Amino acid sequence: MPLLTEPNLSGRGKREDLMDMIALVDAKDTPFTSMARKGSKPGNMYFRWQADQNPGVTVGGVVDGTDVTSYSNFVVGYRKELANYAQIFRQTVRVSKLTQDIADVAGIRDELSDNIAKAIIAIKRSMEATFTSDQLGQPDNGTTNPYLTAGVQAWIGGDNIGTGLNIGTTAPVGAPSFITPANSIVGTGTALGTSLTDTVVQNLLKSIYDQTGKYKSFDAIVGTDLKRAFTSLLGTTALTTTTTASVTGAGATKVQTFQRDAAADTFIQSVDVFQGDFGTVRLHPTTFLGTISGSTWTQNTARGLVLDMDLIEVRYGGNVANVTALPDYGAGPARLVEAVAGLVVGNPLGLGKFNYTGA
Repeated sequence: MPLLTEPNLSGRGKREDLMDMIALVDAKDTPFTSMARKGSKPGNMYFRWQADQNPGVTVGGVVDGTDVTSYSNFVVGYRKELANYAQIFRQTVRVSKLTQDIADVAGIRDELSDNIAKAIIAIKRSMEATFTSDQLGQPDNGTTNPYLTAGVQAWIGGDNIGTGLNIGTTAPVGAPSFITPANSIVGTGTALGTSLTDTVVQNLLKSIYDQTGKYKSFDAIVGTDLKRAFTSLLGTTALTTTTTASVTGAGATKVQTFQRDAAADTFIQSVDVFQGDFGTVRLHPTTFLGTISGSTWTQNTARGLVLDMDLIEVRYGGNVANVTALPDYGAGPARLVEAVAGLVVGNPLGLGKFNYTGA
């Protein structure tokens, strides 16, 4: 019997059959940064723009033959300067000389290039989570505090003068306010549960319409649980009771109603567009919606942003992701991947938010 049969080769130079591939399932979308307009390069880390309002209704007439005794100024009390900070996003990668030049890794032709590609993806995901968060703006103090850009959730309903936002308050008297109305924000302080109804969404859209006066198409960046809550609007489930009201008794019957053709041979239960009395909302699910506290990001799958993308802009400082070679002092080649970007929210009055605390 030959000694060099396959079982006897174990541990004696036999190579395993390792397929030349790597399976990657993590391919999460970044809808906000993909849809946001790319603005001009900011001239400074602190950049500004203007928001404006139109005059309200004036009623009554003018007595014939009277002289003008008063004048209106449709700038003071209507127009305001808003501002935000840009932020530096950075990733650094390094591979050893042996890894880069000698090791033959299945599925990878160049380990350094693969690391750079993932670093660019990491920066884009960091931008997505930051821009859609409640992070407040912050100036760089040269020591411990870096520049931070204020996220959309902070702009919608917030007023934080000196922290990147300057939306307005009642002081000084007569200063215009661009704080998002409370009716444009739903779910504050409550869990999502089953509280999302068509009436809740309609009222939010009505509040935005009361500010803009336009029937608009909005893009809603929604967490996965909020997306499921929208789909739940398609059907209703009821329990008939055999005892007192709201108490399910023995023998209760479950009745489920679906808004679809009963003869259809395909079961489709998904809401991607909500069309209401005052606007249309296109739903874009994301896994990057959450809150930021210091350097900690916490995902919240029950939140959502109702955005008019005409009011949203991301201003990039130079290349979206600049790759720079770092010195190799013997440990192996290294690269710096860096981007500078800041968020512009043109006018918070035209936006809305689902502010549920959790699912």
